[in-house]
Amino acid sequence: MPRPTDQSGTYRAYNPAWPPSQPAPWRAGRGALLLYTLVILYASLNPFIGWRKPEVFTLFFWPKYITAFDIVLNVLAYAPLGVLCASLYIAFTRRRDQPRPLPWQQKNTRVLARRAWLLAVLAAGVLSAAIETAQAFLPSRVCSPVDWLSNVFGALLGATFMVAHPGRVLLEKVERWRYRHFASGNWVDWGLLLLGLWLFAQLNPAIPFFEAGNVVNQLVSGEKPHPYDPLYLLPQAVGIALNVCGFVLFITVLLHPAKRIWANVWVVLLLGLVAKVSMASLMLKAPLMIAWMGPGTVIGLTSGLLLAILFSGVKHHWRVFGATLFVFAGGVMAKISSIYNAFDETLRLFDWPYGQLVNFASLTHWVSEIWPLLAFLFLAMVFVKHRRGD
Repeated sequence: MPRPTDQSGTYRAYNPAWPPSQPAPWRAGRGALLLYTLVILYASLNPFIGWRKPEVFTLFFWPKYITAFDIVLNVLAYAPLGVLCASLYIAFTRRRDQPRPLPWQQKNTRVLARRAWLLAVLAAGVLSAAIETAQAFLPSRVCSPVDWLSNVFGALLGATFMVAHPGRVLLEKVERWRYRHFASGNWVDWGLLLLGLWLFAQLNPAIPFFEAGNVVNQLVSGEKPHPYDPLYLLPQAVGIALNVCGFVLFITVLLHPAKRIWANVWVVLLLGLVAKVSMASLMLKAPLMIAWMGPGTVIGLTSGLLLAILFSGVKHHWRVFGATLFVFAGGVMAKISSIYNAFDETLRLFDWPYGQLVNFASLTHWVSEIWPLLAFLFLAMVFVKHRRGD
């Protein structure tokens, strides 16, 4: 495996105690902020149809009904936005102030903290106000001052945590963790962002593990195929095996060459599996909690892991090439072999009475569908970049 390089391409030694005086570049931080903002927009304005002139603009009128679930959800949704805005401001200020002392070591520490906090709260408040205004033009949405206040409060909590001492310590630990376990280079940050998207998609228990379709795959005629039918089992197993192999190689491309690769791979796979099983126990009807663990899934997972072991020993350049091919082939095979139910039929698999199910299911579905394409483009660019020696 190649040794880690810095931004100029020069090889440098692995240093597990990455010094805080050399801040992480966080090149993908702006991408994460943009992506999370798009997620909020999608969840708030979906299904984007039926726009009409509002009869009453209710943003300044207190609603008759207020549910605790909606308030908690709005607070939790905007807390990460406050964390992202505040942490990005801190990280960019640290990079700008090099080689001067860190902002937290300077006399204007409180000024910087107030600026980061104020920026995060104002940004979240403006975004929430714009979304609430847009919701007034959608018949399926209701703009409410309670939602706006909950969103601002969530961003306030996130920004307050990030500018406080525990948040600063956490930010430094995250930076150390990133450079301790993953390879050097700005492109790795974008790969980590894709890895976070994959884990987010696993929160939808109606999406099978490492394949497309739904947990209950029906034929067009309405008859359920036999799980051991070769015409059904083999394509499913092959598609899952290709997806598993491509995903494992994708992880190995991001990992630091001085770390134990397979230990980290198992951690990521177990995180995805735990997320899938936990959400299935919370959201799916009891008979469907492990419906995705059919014979095709078991055979595909086992075969994919064995195939990944075979290719994980090759040089980094060819591992990137193999990951690109397997991700592409797995995505295509999953589209060919998987059978989709109508979206309203998929929603019947859930047992979730608290609301926001349509937004959650559709968002995670689209993330799961587009992830192979994004991973393929990312790996292809990494392959070309390394081929040129950049």
